[in-house]
Amino acid sequence: MGYNVYYRGEIEINPPLTEEHAALVLAFSKGERSTQTEAIYDAIANSSEPDLPGYADLFELSEDRTLLLPEAGESRHGLRLWLALLIEHVLEPLSYTLNGDVEWTSDDADDRGSIYVKNNIVEMVDDVIFNPGPSWAPEHYVDERLKMVLQGLSDSADDTGCSPDLTVVSAAAVATIRTVLARI
Repeated sequence: MGYNVYYRGEIEINPPLTEEHAALVLAFSKGERSTQTEAIYDAIANSSEPDLPGYADLFELSEDRTLLLPEAGESRHGLRLWLALLIEHVLEPLSYTLNGDVEWTSDDADDRGSIYVKNNIVEMVDDVIFNPGPSWAPEHYVDERLKMVLQGLSDSADDTGCSPDLTVVSAAAVATIRTVLARI
């Protein structure tokens, strides 16, 4: 992508990095190839996700080595992949745990979202921008999970032996809807 990305947030590192491990993390983040980082790059090349992000140097460390901070100001895409590779090939084997979240926006209004890290699991979620359209021709939006649950309720409906105004539905389908609605 040829446009800028802007990150906000922080990822906590527990326990704080040692000076030696901090140097390794920073060298890796900058894409430096050395005897110190070569084993990491070899492991990545032989992993299920052998590609490196297109841009390096997307994050830095706090002075006390307890926080991973995304690059301030204009940046580039690739932070999620750097985090995933860093955790899998560097920090997790050294018994570090990462937690936190980082939001991003970009020059393209439709390109924004969040990167969540919980106990070394990295997940990226794009923000959904929904334009409902004008009142005379609305386009309704329903979350995919809610659509699936409502379809399950509809599929469980059975009016056999019922009066015209009654239908029986599965208690399990109703319980699922209650669970989903409670989270919304």
